[in-house]
Formats: sequence, structure tokens, C-alpha cells
Amino acid sequence: MVKKAAQVIKEHPTLKVPEAMRVAKFTLDESKDRTMQMRVCRIIEGTPATIAISQSPTQTSVSTLTSPSIVSGQKTKKICMTSVAAGQKRVNDHAAMMVKKAAHKKATTMYNSELQKPEGLSAKQVSQLVLGEFGVEIKARTIQREICEGRVGVSPKKMGPQGYFPPKTFDNLVNAFESYIKIMQLNGHGGTLSNNKLKILLKKCTSPSISCDTTSLFCRLQKAAADSIVVGKGKNAEDRRVKWMTYYNLKTWFDSWQEELIELGFANLDDENKVVIPPDKLEHILNVDKTCLVLDGSKCNRGGRPEVIFYSPYLPNLDKATIKNSATTTMIAGSTAAGEPIPPHFQFQTRAQSVETQSVNINLVRFLPNIIGKFGAGEEKEWPVTFGFNAKGGMDKEQFKQYFKTNIVSLYPDADDKAGKMVLIKVDSGPERLEIDF
Repeated sequence: MVKKAAQVIKEHPTLKVPEAMRVAKFTLDESKDRTMQMRVCRIIEGTPATIAISQSPTQTSVSTLTSPSIVSGQKTKKICMTSVAAGQKRVNDHAAMMVKKAAHKKATTMYNSELQKPEGLSAKQVSQLVLGEFGVEIKARTIQREICEGRVGVSPKKMGPQGYFPPKTFDNLVNAFESYIKIMQLNGHGGTLSNNKLKILLKKCTSPSISCDTTSLFCRLQKAAADSIVVGKGKNAEDRRVKWMTYYNLKTWFDSWQEELIELGFANLDDENKVVIPPDKLEHILNVDKTCLVLDGSKCNRGGRPEVIFYSPYLPNLDKATIKNSATTTMIAGSTAAGEPIPPHFQFQTRAQSVETQSVNINLVRFLPNIIGKFGAGEEKEWPVTFGFNAKGGMDKEQFKQYFKTNIVSLYPDADDKAGKMVLIKVDSGPERLEIDF
């Protein structure tokens, strides 16, 4: 019957699809069914254009019975998005869909209440009000059809044929998809949440008796969970840091920090027994740390960018981060407790085999500004930015020791192992920080 309706439209192009369906012996309800109408349209669209030519001694007329096909050989350029961009598009589409659902519910509810009034608003007026409130246009015909079908205050019907899974089963599958990702993320197994590994797991969850396309089902799950699951490169926290950050350890650290400040003469207790650091002591307390500088977006990982995974942005990523060798530059910087920036130090990677063959671009020296600060000099002065070289562009034991003696010690020429002359420096727990020579 579907093919017969398509044939009727081909023979009589002026007929509408529902009219052609009734000619093909469809019932009135079947001719109003949107799914059946789309089946007829797909058959029509799949038929190549037919050109009827009639000639006469005086003129030649050409008529197109169906829509003309695309010019032969013409190709459109397909633009592929990255995984992160595709994930963001799903998030945006999901947010737009939720707004459209809310607008649809509001339109049907409002028009149903207006029908109860003697001089209520028309469907077109309701459509305009909803458009002004939500920014989404719900056609007047759509509102009237939904009311006739008794669909008041509900989401719009989904287009296309009925799927293999009932709505309740699919909702349970979405919940399982979200829960599995969050559980594996919190247990530090982010490596198992890649696209291919999740598809393999999804294939095992579907019954072999059901002819189900795993890729299509996986895309549906991504769209349904777009508001809580995103795609990207997880910002992993180091495993040792996660295990160390307990309440007991944090409380012990802060208590020890206060006791050491008082014992070393950097702070005292006020009348309320609270630790107070005098303003003249703030410039003698420093905090320095190192960071990795890259230009290719690889975040210090050699061998390409990190694998794209699925994760919840509302939960921490507890995977074990691996730091590999890479063509990177290390920068050490920091500030005093008084807010003075410490002159930064850059450690570049070099292939030079000797100090004599090491070189640097002259523009680096031209555009590096000096740092203005007082520190332990008694008055403000300019301090230069420094740089060094080694094979990997990182800070090993000897490099850190040299940096400390050259850059930090020179900032405090009056430093001494006496009360009021000591300098307190906070650094992380790298292996080179525990040198006895310091």
C-alpha cells in the first residue's frame, strides 16, 4: 500500500501525501500517521527524476514530474568534528531539546485551558506567546493536533519507527551507562572509559537474539546522557596525592605549619590565641613551584594527545596520571607571602653535547622583562629572569640545587640562621628537595 501511494503521487504530483494515501485505500487514521507518511516520502525521494518532453511543430515543453536530482559528479565536502567538539554539540543539542520539550508542554497546556474559556486564545496566539517566552516556535497546527490526540502537557512524540527497546528498558540502560562511567571514574579506572571499550561492553549487554546496531545504540546513549556525561581528556589527579589527602593528614599538616611558624619566629599568637604573621615577615616567606610549558597541546605526554574518554564533570578524575618525556620547557616561578613575584627560571631542552655549543635565540633575552621587588635587599630593585639547559628540559637534582643557590639565595643577601633573618621557602615533595646539602 505504501508503494501504491507513492505511485499515485508520481502520477498526480499535485496531490498531498495524506490524500494519495487515502486514494491507495489507507484508512483515515493511517493517512494521518506521521510515520506512514514518511515511508511514502522516502520511496518518492528515492526515485530518480523523470522528465516528460512533448514536442510540437511550434514549441517544445519540458515538465519535471518529480524533484530534480543533484548534478552528476557534484560532491559536498564533509567536515568532521573532533571528539570533544562532537561531545559539546551533543550537550548543546540536549539543552535545546529540553527547552523545546518545555515549550511544547507549555503550549499544549495553555491551549487546552484556553479552549475551556468562552473567548479563549487561538492556537496561533498561544504559539506566539510560547515563542516569546522560550524562543522556540511550536506551530499552531501541531498544538491543535496534540490536543485532538489527547497529548496535553507531555513531550512531543519521537519521529521515526519504533526501536527495539521499550522506553522503560532504554531509560534503565541510560542509567546503567551513567552509573558505570561514574563508578569507574571514582575508582581510578578512567582508561576503561574510551569509545571503543564502552562499545565492546555495550555489545555484551545486548541479547544476541536482538538485531541491534551497537554503534547507533551507543550514539543514542550519548545523546540521552549528554547533560551528565561529557567527552574529553580527563584532568587526572595523581594517585599519591589522592591517597594522601585525608582529613587526618591535612589537619596534621596545617597544625605543624602553625607550630613551625611560631617556633622559627615568623608568627606569634594574638589575644584570641590565633596565629598572626607580622607584615614585615611576609616578604621572608616564599612559595615556588615548577610547571611544564608546551606549544602543541599535548600536556607533556609524548606520543600524541591523551586518549579521549567519557567522564562526569561533576566528579573528580582519580586516574593515575603518567608523566612521560616530551619536548617541553620547564618554568619555575612563585611569589612571597607579601605578593612579590619571584624572578622565573626557564629550563630549555637542548641537544648540545657541551656547554660551549649551547645556544638560545637572542629574542628570548630581548623580550624577557626584569622583575621588580624588594625581598631581602632593603629597597626595590630589578632582578633578571634566568634560564638553563639540559637534555630533557626538566629540573633534576643538580639543576634544582643550582637554581636554588643562584636565584633564591641572591634575593636575600642578609639571610642568616638567626631570629628575624631566616627565610622560609615552601616547595613540593620532589626527590631533589630532600638534599642534606641544602
